Order: sequence, then structure tokens, then C-alpha cells
Amino acid sequence: MAAIQISELHREGDCPLPRRGILRLHGFKLSCGLRLEGGVLAWQSWGPQDAPAVIVLGGISAGRDVSDWWAAQCGPGQALDPRYLRLVSVDWIGGSDASSGPHNEEDFVPVDSLDQANAILLLLNHLGLAQVDAVIGSSYGGCVGQHLASLLGRRLARLVVIGAAHRASPWALALRTLQRAGIESARTAEDRRGALARARQLAVLGYRTPAELESRFGETDPSSGILGWLAAHGERFVHRFSPASFLCLSRSLDHHQCEPETIHATTTVVAIFEDLLVPVSLARDFVRRIGGPATLVPLSSPYGHDAFIKEEGAIADVIRTGLTSELQT
Repeated sequence: MAAIQISELHREGDCPLPRRGILRLHGFKLSCGLRLEGGVLAWQSWGPQDAPAVIVLGGISAGRDVSDWWAAQCGPGQALDPRYLRLVSVDWIGGSDASSGPHNEEDFVPVDSLDQANAILLLLNHLGLAQVDAVIGSSYGGCVGQHLASLLGRRLARLVVIGAAHRASPWALALRTLQRAGIESARTAEDRRGALARARQLAVLGYRTPAELESRFGETDPSSGILGWLAAHGERFVHRFSPASFLCLSRSLDHHQCEPETIHATTTVVAIFEDLLVPVSLARDFVRRIGGPATLVPLSSPYGHDAFIKEEGAIADVIRTGLTSELQT
């Protein structure tokens, strides 16, 4: 498959409204061996139905509304432009949105990153997408994207992975274990929400770097600076995410394992030198083992893991290059 060509049928200014739906996952079997009874996958398709299909996947708190969490990259005039591309996205299984999840605050069945990919594969078949031009995944979405690339095989032309590798790093695994500990030990619903806020605050510290926080808050009163910033992050997260969903998807990140040799799409992997969660050395090993043509794009950013959101220009350049490059043979 050659470089993505922008169809002249989709004129400047034309931007279809997103289409949303719910796919029923009848008897969906999970990697843990259990079945997700009555399972559903909430999806969105944004763009002309005959345009090149691009699957867009984000972090554990990202959902199918890509214009919400990745507005800098998804929208008219952006690198992922729904006037010319068909952007397909989902709410995570096990999350707090419209897909199946622990909405009653009870612990949910274990969900693997491979399970998410299998559900998306069913969705693509349901939508009649025999060929997929690109899968673009950031953070947890990069983990799921790897499995989806393996499942799609020759049906997929390109894979772009940002801030993810084929397995969890020991540092990230240890950090997430500490994040979950407070929630797991909480006895009441109120205590769990408080523990979730603290878990999110600890997570945000792992997403950024000491240098960025020093430059931003070093001369400010801690109560209105770094501590106020952390409190705001925790409060916002508690209002839109449940403790049980956090536990489910955090564990899913820890258990992520992919065999890079099974990926044959032309792959671009973006690694951030300052990313505390995904070391460049791990990303380099991932790229070395990929079964198809693969390129490592190392970037430097004081935002660390959050560079995929904060470094708008650099990430847009990577996406545009990844979508327009010719396949190697």
C-alpha cells in the first residue's frame, strides 16, 4: 500500500459529524479465560466513510472523543484531519465511559491490552474495514496498537507508537503498584475516591519531569504552585474516573506483553529521552525486534511521557510523516 492520498472528493471545509455506536460483544472471551457476558464496545467514526481509515488510541483516561483528549492532533486543519481521514476510536473496556466497565464500583474482570485489540478487530470487521491505513497509539493506546497491528497483519499499512514499548519497564510497574496500593487498601467508597486522587497525583508526577516542574513552580508558593497543581489534577480525575476502572486499566498496563516480531506494518516508534515510564533503551529494543520496517524517532522534551500531548508541533510532524511515507519492501 502506497502513501495515503487525500481524496479530491472531500473539499476544503467539509467535515462530517462524528458517528457513534455500540458494538455488542457476544460471549467475548478474555485473555484471562473468562467471558465478558453482555459486553459492549463504544466506538466513534469521524470523517468520510470512504476516506483512508486511521485508528486513534490514547492513554487509559482517553476515550472515543478524540477531539476532547487530542484536539491538537485531531480536527480540521490538524495532522489527523477528519475532512480527509476516517478516524476510528473507542472507549476502553474496563474504563469509566460507555464501553463495558465496573460502573457499579465492584472490581471488574481482568482486561489485557490484547483484549482491547481483539475487541477493536471485531469493530473493524463490523464497520467493513478490510484495510486499515494506520493505527496511531499513544501510551496505553500504543500498547493496544501493537497487538492490533499483529492481529491485522497485512490488512494494516502503518503503525505509529508514541510513549509505549513491548513490555512495561520495572520503574513504571513499581510506580503503578504504589498508585494502586492506596485504593486497594481503602475500606469505604469515600476513602477509595481520596486514594484515587492521590494515585492520579503520583501518576502525573511520573508523566512529567523534575526539570519541567522546577521551571514552572520553583519560585512559587507551594500551596498555590506545585501542591495546588497536584490537587487540581486529582480532583478532576476523581470526577470522571472510578477507582475500579483505574485499578483495571493500571493492571492492564503492567501486564502488557507483545511479541514485536509479529508486527509487519511499517512502524514508527516515538521515544522521549526524558520519559520516566518508557526508557529510550526499551523503545530501541522494541524497534530492533519488530518484524517489518521500523524507525525509532527519539525526541527531547521537558514534559517527559506527556510529550505526546504537550509537544504539539513535533508530534504532528511525526504523524504526518508516518501517514505519507511510502511502504518499504
